[in-house]
Amino acid sequence: MIMDLQLRKYNFIKELVHVENESVIMALERVLKQEKEQHKEISTTQKKELDHRLENYKKNPDNVLDWEAVKKDW
Repeated sequence: MIMDLQLRKYNFIKELVHVENESVIMALERVLKQEKEQHKEISTTQKKELDHRLENYKKNPDNVLDWEAVKKDW
C-alpha cells in the first residue's frame, strides 16, 4: 500500500510538470495549503501552556470565568 502511494505521488508529479494552466496550479496550491494547515502541529511552548492550564483546571475546576460576564467587561 505504501509503495502504491509512492507510485501515485511520482506519477502525479510527472503529470504536474506538464500542466500549463495557471488556475490548475493555483487550485492545487490551495489544496496543499489547506492540507498543511489541517495537520499543523502545535509548538512545544503551546503544548506546555495547554498542559499547564489543564492542570490548573483539574486542581480548581470551579475557578473559571463565565463567558457572558467576560463579554460584558469588554
